[in-house]
Amino acid sequence: MFSKFSVKKPYTVLVCVVLVIVLGVVSFTKMTTDLLPDMSLPYVVVVTTDMGASPEEVEQDVTAPIEAAMATTSNIKNVSSTSKDSYSMVVLEYEQNTNMDSIIIEIQQSLDQLEGSFPDTVGSPIIMQIDPDMMPVMIASADVEGMNLSELSIYVTDELIPMLESVEGVASVTATGVLDEDIQITLDQDKIDALNEQIMAKIDEQFVDAQKELDDGEKKIEDGKAELEAGIEEFAQKIAEGSNEIINGKIEVYKTANDLNEKLTELKDNQKQLSDGLSGIQTAYNRCEELQRTINGLQQLIALANASTDPNATISAASEGRFATVVEAETQVAALQAGLNNAKNQLV
Repeated sequence: MFSKFSVKKPYTVLVCVVLVIVLGVVSFTKMTTDLLPDMSLPYVVVVTTDMGASPEEVEQDVTAPIEAAMATTSNIKNVSSTSKDSYSMVVLEYEQNTNMDSIIIEIQQSLDQLEGSFPDTVGSPIIMQIDPDMMPVMIASADVEGMNLSELSIYVTDELIPMLESVEGVASVTATGVLDEDIQITLDQDKIDALNEQIMAKIDEQFVDAQKELDDGEKKIEDGKAELEAGIEEFAQKIAEGSNEIINGKIEVYKTANDLNEKLTELKDNQKQLSDGLSGIQTAYNRCEELQRTINGLQQLIALANASTDPNATISAASEGRFATVVEAETQVAALQAGLNNAKNQLV
């Protein structure tokens, strides 16, 4: 059957053979080497930190609530936990046919609800799904000639591990069996007690000195308080005396002001009298000028009388014509004299 088909349609058979060869070559070039099969293990680890907490506190505050919450997830088979200083680790085992992707989401939702009830020192829980790729692919031993175990541990930790971690493709390197050097100190209780007694004796001596200084300080404080009270009383007395002096000064200032007001009134009155006196003097001056004019007229009359040929006739005429003027002049001179005397009295 196949031979007849091959003879009748050789090109079709040739194309099929070429296609199979091409597919084989491509598959061979794309094939990768994997010693472990692709497996999904039904295990999840939840790690939570609580810095500074003891194992008992970690168990009570973190591990127990997480175990209770994880026990309600779907297809749970077993729950185991470990509580140590500052961290908690809960291992969850599920049924073999469980979809781990949906379980991871369910675990995350349950942990989000628990975070609000954790103390402030508790960090966010970390979810890790166990994968065969996480397992170590190479285990090797190391030894260096001429080194003891302590020196070899230092060499592996400080030099060999960083060298291997720098190799491309290496995720992590851990060392087991290295030697951790510890120093153990044993205390002699008798020596500690003797040293404590010496220290307490020194402390008691210092306490005695400090108590003495404290008593001296209290005495100084009391003395200072007494001096302060005396100073306050003296200051209050000085303030009272100063207040009295201020009040007396105000009274004297008030009296002085009244005296000044009275003197100012007297000065105003004197100024008025002076003004009146000056007015009287001005009036007297004006009258003196009128008198001078009158005297000048009389002198002219005498001169005319002396020049006349008939002295008797002239004198008679002058006597009749100027008698009134002479009388008026005498009256004005008397008034002027009275005004001058009045002005002098006012000025005094």
